[in-house]
Amino acid sequence: MRSARTLSASLVLLLLLPGCTTPLGDGQETEGIDCEMEPTTEGCFEPVVTEDDCTPTQVFTGESCRIMLRPEKLDFGTSEATLQIGTEMQQLTPSFLGDAPRKWAVNPQLPDGIEIDLESGVISGTPNYEEPSRHYTIIASNAAGIASFRIQITVLPIPVISVQLQSPEMNCTIGESCHMETPSFSGGEPDQWVCEPPLPSGLTLGQDGSISGIPDQVGSTNHTITGSNNGGSAYASLNITTIHASPDSIDYGGESFTFSIGQPVSLAPSSSGGEITAWSVNPDLLSGLSISQSGVISGIPSVLQPTTEYTITAENSGGSVSASILIEVIDLPIWDLEYTQQSFDLSVGDVIPTTSPSWGGGSPTSWHVSPPLPNGFQMDQGTGEISGTATDLQEWSTHTIWANNTGGGDFTEVSFRVIDQPPNQITWESQEIALPSNESAVINPYYSGPPIESWEVSPALPSGLQLSDDGTIEGVPDSRTDWSEYTIWGNNSGGSSSSSIWMAVHDLSADQDDLLRGMGQTNWGGWPSPILPIGEWAFPVAFSEGGYTSQIPVISASHVGKGKMLGYGHESWVYGSGGVEETAFSLGGVEWVCGKNADVGLAYGAGFEGFQDELESEGHTVHLSVSPDNLSGIDCLLDEFWNGHDDEDNSAIVSFLQDGGGLVMGGHAWYWSYSNTDVSHNYPGNKIAKTTGLFVSNAWGYNEVDMTDPPHELSRPRAAIEAIRADRIDGESLSIEDATIADSTLSICTGVVSLDFHNFWSSLREVVNQTGWTVIEYGTLWEDVGYNLGEDPVADTLLRVETALTQGLPASELPSHPSHAEFPGSGPPWLSPHYQDGLDRRQSERTTLQLRVLLC
Repeated sequence: MRSARTLSASLVLLLLLPGCTTPLGDGQETEGIDCEMEPTTEGCFEPVVTEDDCTPTQVFTGESCRIMLRPEKLDFGTSEATLQIGTEMQQLTPSFLGDAPRKWAVNPQLPDGIEIDLESGVISGTPNYEEPSRHYTIIASNAAGIASFRIQITVLPIPVISVQLQSPEMNCTIGESCHMETPSFSGGEPDQWVCEPPLPSGLTLGQDGSISGIPDQVGSTNHTITGSNNGGSAYASLNITTIHASPDSIDYGGESFTFSIGQPVSLAPSSSGGEITAWSVNPDLLSGLSISQSGVISGIPSVLQPTTEYTITAENSGGSVSASILIEVIDLPIWDLEYTQQSFDLSVGDVIPTTSPSWGGGSPTSWHVSPPLPNGFQMDQGTGEISGTATDLQEWSTHTIWANNTGGGDFTEVSFRVIDQPPNQITWESQEIALPSNESAVINPYYSGPPIESWEVSPALPSGLQLSDDGTIEGVPDSRTDWSEYTIWGNNSGGSSSSSIWMAVHDLSADQDDLLRGMGQTNWGGWPSPILPIGEWAFPVAFSEGGYTSQIPVISASHVGKGKMLGYGHESWVYGSGGVEETAFSLGGVEWVCGKNADVGLAYGAGFEGFQDELESEGHTVHLSVSPDNLSGIDCLLDEFWNGHDDEDNSAIVSFLQDGGGLVMGGHAWYWSYSNTDVSHNYPGNKIAKTTGLFVSNAWGYNEVDMTDPPHELSRPRAAIEAIRADRIDGESLSIEDATIADSTLSICTGVVSLDFHNFWSSLREVVNQTGWTVIEYGTLWEDVGYNLGEDPVADTLLRVETALTQGLPASELPSHPSHAEFPGSGPPWLSPHYQDGLDRRQSERTTLQLRVLLC
């Protein structure tokens, strides 16, 4: 090997020498050499290169040496390998670029049983132990350089292949220790055990898969037991059933029991062994007794029963046990018999609710009472209950009641008294009643109820009146009284009932005398209008000559509810315009209306302030600028008829009057009527006239007033109406003089007071309806027929009333005039209905026309 290297060096040197272009020279012939003979002669030796001729950094190619390449792109075909203990792994052979590595190394050391071939780099072997996942670096190197590769190797244990339980069922008893051994398995050993769902309360799963503990709940559950390691898992199914410990015995403390009917019973058992979950009894217990979920026999026996055997069974999920007992139910004697109410103090008609007895001991089987209960009452023979309605009056009576059964009886006493029902509420036609003096009066109570035995009244009734045995107030009151409240009692043995009634006795003649006392001829300022006293308790005070009639009432007064009112035909008359006499009358009028030393209100805007001094000199207290919306604190109000009050103001004035206040008003309507119409409804003062009874007419009169004599009784419209009624219906004929006065009184009213003033017109209409309508025969000028005015003043009055009614009432409220049967009469049968209706209308118009012509 050394000669070859020497020869090669010589050849290289020879080629580099000057003048030598080839191994044979430059083409010049040389001397012939016999190489066979002299093989060592120069030119006869051919050089040969071997592996030994290469340096450590060279690689022999078989013919020559070349520069060695370092290994690159080392790869084992996978970057991770998962192995299993005891299973030979698939060899991992490296691949690379460049020249082959001369050395192989690995870091860290491969898992036990796995190695790398240091010549070839192949990784192979069978792992002996579990290894967690780890990265290993493989290094391949030669003289030219190195290459490396990272690979992750995991060694898993042998997987669990199957799990076998000791038994697929585990039976336990509540409260007792229960155990199942560790399950067997195939494959790898499990290192973890899991149960799904969790084991029943009291049982636990051990680390080795065993189950143990003391269960505390009864039931049956299914579970999955899983054993696993890192290599895999397997499972098995398990049913766990926990039952009670079987009961051993039950005891009720005896075998034979005697109970009393109707008495509470309670028998509680004792037991041994497991918990008892259900109780039963055979046959069924008698009525009133029951067995509870804890085995207690309780209740109240409701029937008698001879000795009877019962089998009581106690059971649970672990078993059952039975015991027998004897039960007898006997009756009890009765004691402490009484009723919720022993004494009944009743009124006739009283209903007592069912009254039940109570007692101790057994239940009664029969009832008896002596003497029998009062009429209307009865005792239930089954229950002893007393009920009924009091029908007959009686004093106290005592009755003995017995309750009996087979064990014995008891008795008690009840007592009854029946009196009248206390009287019911007593009512009257009105709570406020005014009576005329010196006229017979009868006021009947409205009463329905138990009989009243006696009547009482306080304070004493007005003179002339008395309270009769039936509660009627009757008599002839003979003197005036102011309004007073009277309490009337109705009494009987059951109690009393009371009611109140306000009464006053009016003497209108005495009122006129009071107002006119000491007066004579007077002369007032201003021309007045008539003040028509159309109300029930209205009356004229003084008259003057009318503009178109002889006499008209220019001062009138009225009682209104509990109050009084005075009306003047001119506003200035309120404060006595005209002189001393007139002022004296006005002051007297204030005293009659308001009383002495009264609080007198002067209306706002009425212009009566100048009257203040005179009023105060008479002892009155004067309040200025009083308006209807604040009438508190005054006794009376001085105001005008021609005022600006609205409906609310008028309502306040009316209420003030009816509650006992006083009102003085003055005013005329004749001037008002020049520019206004419908005095009944539009004149301010007449908007309260339906209540006050004082109506202001639109006529006029003179201011000279003679107050020497009181007005005639029939100058009061209500009295005139009653006189006409008596004349035509009762046969009490009026003299010509009185009839003339009555006619004059009503004639000035019927032509101006509208028909909706019912308090005035209702009496007149009733008289006309009862006397019949006036029939005036039709005749020619030469026939002695028709109607002569003046011959019968009463008839003239009624004719005027009929005229007002026919002109003011709707046709539906008018009776047919008798002349309709004579003219125009029925039309011929061929006459159309429309034309016949026309005839009927003309007939009605003709009747009205007749009346108008006769009165003109």
